[in-house]
Amino acid sequence: MKKTNLKVVVVFYIALFISTIETIAQNVEKICNVTTVSMNKISKEWDGQWQGMTVGSDGNCYFASSTHSTAHGAGFHQYNPISKKHTVLAEDLTDVCGETNMNSQQGKIHSPVVECDGWLYFSTHLSNYWKAGIERYTGAHIVGYEIRTGKFRDFGVLRPRYSVYSAINVDPVRKKIYAFSAPFLDTLIKTDGCHLFSIDIATGKKEDLGQVTFKQKGASFWFYIDNNGNCWFTLWKMHEAYSNDYGNLYCYRPSTGKIETYKDVLPKGQLIDGTPITNEKMHQRRAWTWANALPGNKKCLFTMGAAGGGDERLWEFDPSKKIETGEAFTPIAPIGSTFLQVALGGDRLYFIQDANLQFERDSSAETMRDRDPDVIGYTESLHLRSVSILKNADHKITDHGKIVDQDGRAARMINSMTADDKGRVYMYGSWYVKSMKEASFQILFSDFPGQNIYKLMKRGEFFGVADFSKK
Repeated sequence: MKKTNLKVVVVFYIALFISTIETIAQNVEKICNVTTVSMNKISKEWDGQWQGMTVGSDGNCYFASSTHSTAHGAGFHQYNPISKKHTVLAEDLTDVCGETNMNSQQGKIHSPVVECDGWLYFSTHLSNYWKAGIERYTGAHIVGYEIRTGKFRDFGVLRPRYSVYSAINVDPVRKKIYAFSAPFLDTLIKTDGCHLFSIDIATGKKEDLGQVTFKQKGASFWFYIDNNGNCWFTLWKMHEAYSNDYGNLYCYRPSTGKIETYKDVLPKGQLIDGTPITNEKMHQRRAWTWANALPGNKKCLFTMGAAGGGDERLWEFDPSKKIETGEAFTPIAPIGSTFLQVALGGDRLYFIQDANLQFERDSSAETMRDRDPDVIGYTESLHLRSVSILKNADHKITDHGKIVDQDGRAARMINSMTADDKGRVYMYGSWYVKSMKEASFQILFSDFPGQNIYKLMKRGEFFGVADFSKK
């Protein structure tokens, strides 16, 4: 072989080697290291969590753990990021609500946790979704927790037999809690609907501010209280279609005592690549699936995602601008589909998505988490991602990597998140387990008395924190 040919061959194989190394590197997933605490080592019946998490003014993370149990209610916890200490503040909210022997569990905290004057406020929620459980349910409680003293305050049942599904928030000026009351009992659904309520913090007085759905149940996940005390919200339509709601935005104004409806004003969706959503059914489903006020409460951020009409952008809402013309809505960044797993921390928005954005768009993590991994494979790959919310910043998405904990477990579903301004991101959800000692008992529903059974799932509930504060 001639020297020139040998040189060519050597250069070719060096280039091939470099290309192979680069391909291997691209195929190796980046890892987001998360420190977790097993919840099912405390209670086997905690089997999920939706919303119910915040960072308090003391810097600690406060979070809930929920059930679908006939015998055990929701838990409420504290995590100190400095000492790394986890504390169970209440193992069963049924006891806090004074219903220990009433055979009706307060099994979930499926609401935001909001703070005002050193108190955290949240709502319990129906967890026994089968017929007998719904018929026994006393109603959702509004509960306060004082950070300084560790004392709970039970405001009692918001409305007898109704749940709260699931939004609550606080007007810090008027010292009022707003809550979304929803029926689950058939007779209440057929004769009534969802209502907006307020609770005076000082007196505990509850006031019905108006009916929102008619002869239907419903849901509203988030309230935005603006700097004038107005309460803004949308209706979630994934499981309910409303003849009077096609992308509506609602506002209760304390100055008038009335709920106003802005019809068909929510932005029509488009995908992360700019492809417009043309499906009319998706247009009708438009709703906030996450919302958070910006400092000063003059504006808020929101997302909608596949479960809220298909839009895959982060938005800013400014109620001082024209709503009907769309001027009040400003797109900040394309981020892909999201649901409840979104959190604002300082000037960054954190969110969790499947590595495959199409899969994230088309699938339900809550359904997928119950597949047997020994049958379908250990395929879930949830990534923590973030983007700057600053308008003049580069809105390129940062992929922090696949969520894996200190023992090699990977997350299967996260529907509860919060973050602080130091770079700590907190999450709660279902993870693969290293042993069945960490696994959840999941109830299998049945409308036939005595036929509900528990199954030990091949997943467990874990609280976790990804700490970027020193990086």
